[in-house]
Amino acid sequence: MTIVFLNASCATQGSKAVHSDNKFDVLPLPLDSTVFYFKAKSNWKDTTKDALDTFVNTWYSKMLFALKEPILKCYQGDKEIYRFTWLRTFHHPVSIRLEKQGEIIKLFTKVCNGAGGYFPGQILFDTAINITINEYNLLIQKINAMGFWNLATEKRDEDGKDGSEWIIEIFKDNKYHMVTRWTPSEKRQGNFRSVGEYLVSLSKISKDETKNFY
Repeated sequence: MTIVFLNASCATQGSKAVHSDNKFDVLPLPLDSTVFYFKAKSNWKDTTKDALDTFVNTWYSKMLFALKEPILKCYQGDKEIYRFTWLRTFHHPVSIRLEKQGEIIKLFTKVCNGAGGYFPGQILFDTAINITINEYNLLIQKINAMGFWNLATEKRDEDGKDGSEWIIEIFKDNKYHMVTRWTPSEKRQGNFRSVGEYLVSLSKISKDETKNFY
């Protein structure tokens, strides 16, 4: 696989600071595909919070850029943002992003036609729906149950060759955190897995798209 190294800038197609004016703001996208979506660390042994080594950062960022997703680590607005990125080795890359601004709650779902472990391809599914306060509250319960803010960003001792990367990012109350796990099992990481499963259940992704749920 050919890897093109990206840079760590937060440059976007709009102002870095996004402010509310009694409306639901649209988050800006990166200026180009050379931008890292996550903080960079020097090597895979580095334990810096919310940071990824160059190889993984390049891989994840390439997928999120193809999915036309915003960078969350630089966000400076008043929204709550919850994103699940699902990268299965041989199946379509998926991003599901819930945003809450005031009383408005929306869920954005995107799917590319490539493969999560190789090349993202082009967007084939892109939709936004409204979410109820009860659906939002259940998500918060699941996030609290897994102790999200205290989880380490990575657990690379559980990596494998084929499977899926489950990446969960949250921005809330001016704090950002991201956690990534390889093919989380119901037995060992059930609470973490349940958040991704729940966001998928809220989305409008077809059953054919999610039949390989690993």
